[in-house]
Amino acid sequence: MQESSQEHQQHIDWKAAEESPEFRELIAARRRFVVPATIFFLSWYFGFILLAGYAPDFFGSSVYEGLTVGYVWALTQFVMVGVLGLMYLKRAQNVYDPLAAKAAQVALDAGRDRGVRS
Repeated sequence: MQESSQEHQQHIDWKAAEESPEFRELIAARRRFVVPATIFFLSWYFGFILLAGYAPDFFGSSVYEGLTVGYVWALTQFVMVGVLGLMYLKRAQNVYDPLAAKAAQVALDAGRDRGVRS
């Protein structure tokens, strides 16, 4: 016989999960990457906008046969998004996923110990 889905659900103590050092380390580790990466990207992006508005001669300067500084800088926005995305994926695989697994295990263990249902 199959167990009902309700009987098969894992016990999770969400309060213990939130208060666990493993979860707090996960949040802190993600914040240490996301905040600086966001600040860097927004600075680069708004720098582009400001220079486009206030330094049109500079942005209109030719780099190579009609390719201007403005176009090159605009294209670097796409490169930057790709690089930051790949950096995040690598860090997620190597750092965040293991921390998340530890935090999830702590929550499951605490839930089993306390008999909490999700």
